[in-house]
Amino acid sequence: MSAVQDRLLQKKYRVQVGLAECTVCGASEDQAIQEARRQLNQEMPKLSEIIRGIKDKEFRVDRVG
Repeated sequence: MSAVQDRLLQKKYRVQVGLAECTVCGASEDQAIQEARRQLNQEMPKLSEIIRGIKDKEFRVDRVG
C-alpha cells in the first residue's frame, strides 16, 4: 500500500484515558490507542511504565473526523 493510500485510510480520533487526552490519526481504534500511548509516553516520559500497563479497554476512543 502506498503512503497516499495509507493517508486516505487514516481517521482522526480523540483518545482519553483518565485525565489525559490527545488527538491522533489511525486506520482503526486499535491503531489510535497505539498512537495515543506513543504520544502520551513522549509527553510524560516518567509515566511510561504506567501508560504501557493501561489496558486497551480503559481508553475512550471517539472518532472526530
